[in-house]
Amino acid sequence: MKERIPRSHRSLPGEPREWTLTEMRLLGEKPDHEVAAALKRSLSSVKTKRLRLGISTPVKWNKRWPKSDLRLMGKLPDDQIAQLTGRPVSAVGDKRRQLGIPKPDPKLRAWSPSEDALIGRFRDEEVARRTGRTESGVRNRRIFLGLGDFFDRSPDWTRREERWLGTAPDDEIARRLGRTKLAVQMRRLKLGIPVRSRFRHSWSKREDALLGKISDGALAKRMVLSHTAVSDRRQKLGITPVRPASRLWTKSDDRLLGKMPDRVLAKRLGRTLVAVAIHRRAKGIPVVTTR
Repeated sequence: MKERIPRSHRSLPGEPREWTLTEMRLLGEKPDHEVAAALKRSLSSVKTKRLRLGISTPVKWNKRWPKSDLRLMGKLPDDQIAQLTGRPVSAVGDKRRQLGIPKPDPKLRAWSPSEDALIGRFRDEEVARRTGRTESGVRNRRIFLGLGDFFDRSPDWTRREERWLGTAPDDEIARRLGRTKLAVQMRRLKLGIPVRSRFRHSWSKREDALLGKISDGALAKRMVLSHTAVSDRRQKLGITPVRPASRLWTKSDDRLLGKMPDRVLAKRLGRTLVAVAIHRRAKGIPVVTTR
């Protein structure tokens, strides 16, 4: 029997439709988007009504996302992922933004498994021809899948180049040899050579002997390490940092002491204010406050 709506609760044309008891009983029984579709109401109106009545949602959307669902992010529109995973569109969008994945362009055609299988087997231009895509689109997809360019026309590795591997970080070796970082990394792994880190380093006695003899910055540059790695090692061994050699004072410099304020003289001679003040006091020359 169809429920009768009291005259006082009937909506006038152009006004929001009143909620019936039958409709309100559906709230919380199913996800909001399903209730909205069944009642032909907007999702926002269903959610607002449910919250006003203090009815909780029947689905726990904070449940763990499996890896299979996360792989869909950015590859399909949010609404399609919501249908496949049984989650609301808003939950899918929130998770995608949390992962830093941009919203897929609806104009872009999704990659199929058969198309992905071509990547790496053929050159980018051949995959583009077979799939009807642009070469840049194929290259971006290959990079997204973490696949290198297996058809790179880089020259063969020489023994001299291979001796460089592991002596410095991969990006530094790549810069020296004029190769890509990926090419250096793959060749090093193939030869079983451990990576050289800028931050973790096994110090030798010969390298320790250089600490405190030259500045931390110069040693870090020479060893291709971070400044922090060198500084931490020096401090751990209790070695004082090297001090730059002081520039000797000339007679012409001494004659200017006390003739002008220390700050002005320091700027004129290219020295620090402290250095000028100490040297002036050592000479027993009184300070000058004004010129």
